Amino acid sequence: MEQVLDKNLYLNDLAKIKETINKNQSNVICIVNSAMIITYYQIGTIINQRKEWGNKYVERLSRDLKEYGKGYSCPQLKKMSQFAAIFTIDEIGSQPVNQIPWGTLYGIISKSSSKEEMLWYVNQTYKNKWSRAVVLKQFELKAYQRHEVEPISSSIQSNNDIQLKEIVKDTLALDFINRTDLADEKTFKSKLMDNIIAFLQELGPGFALVGKEYKLVTPTNKNFYIDLLMYHTKIHAYVVIEVKINEFQPADIGQLTFYVNAVDDLERTELDNDTVGILLCKDADTYVAKTTLSKLATKIGISKYKILEEIPEYLANKLNDIDEI
Repeated sequence: MEQVLDKNLYLNDLAKIKETINKNQSNVICIVNSAMIITYYQIGTIINQRKEWGNKYVERLSRDLKEYGKGYSCPQLKKMSQFAAIFTIDEIGSQPVNQIPWGTLYGIISKSSSKEEMLWYVNQTYKNKWSRAVVLKQFELKAYQRHEVEPISSSIQSNNDIQLKEIVKDTLALDFINRTDLADEKTFKSKLMDNIIAFLQELGPGFALVGKEYKLVTPTNKNFYIDLLMYHTKIHAYVVIEVKINEFQPADIGQLTFYVNAVDDLERTELDNDTVGILLCKDADTYVAKTTLSKLATKIGISKYKILEEIPEYLANKLNDIDEI
């Protein structure tokens, strides 16, 4: 049962909240988002000390804070209360919580089922510079659950080079590709280009597109065309991606190895690290793939992908895997 508001205590709370807003607004020019997040946390903490006063307290605060704009509406104040109840001030200081835009941060809070999941999305959002739309897409694709049950890096690599471990994922979830897009490789590659932003986001941070069907001209005037040539800004290296619509075949590696070596010879400068190759295929037998790559010196990894129709079953299997751990 809600208790009657104490007028003096209420006015004291209102004064504290206004002082908090005014104080942090003075820092806005330098640290806009951080100041706002701290403000919301402090207001939420004050509200949570008056739980016994119920909704009337929050509604009255909202009316008395109208001078500060729509950011202090009743729904917003309730969100601040929820935010302050979940995080501690130490977590806000040690995690990049106050570096995430409020709308994105609250989206993470509202969709996460555990504190661990929230903090994982907060850190990934900060690290990868995800927008709110991208964060919501990652929730749809169960990114946290996938992270929990499968390695981020592919287990199918030519060697244990740290560059490969950093950038080659085991499985990509391509929800913008459907079965009809796999009619042939040309159609598939065109669909990847039509959704290049989503594709780059799924590949991971650091990938930048250099060209599709990138033309290589050898010193002997032979022309070759790379499916996708990328540059990775974090490892400072070219990345050759060859796309296949079928299961991995050992013969696929010969072509990719040539392209990687050719880019090393024809494109790489002294400022670039060794070129990396990624074979993107529908599926791969682990024994066949590992045996093919076992003594290969070139930096090559294999990534599999799941398309729109396969993703629900794929994610369901991953969630089952979590339950069985």
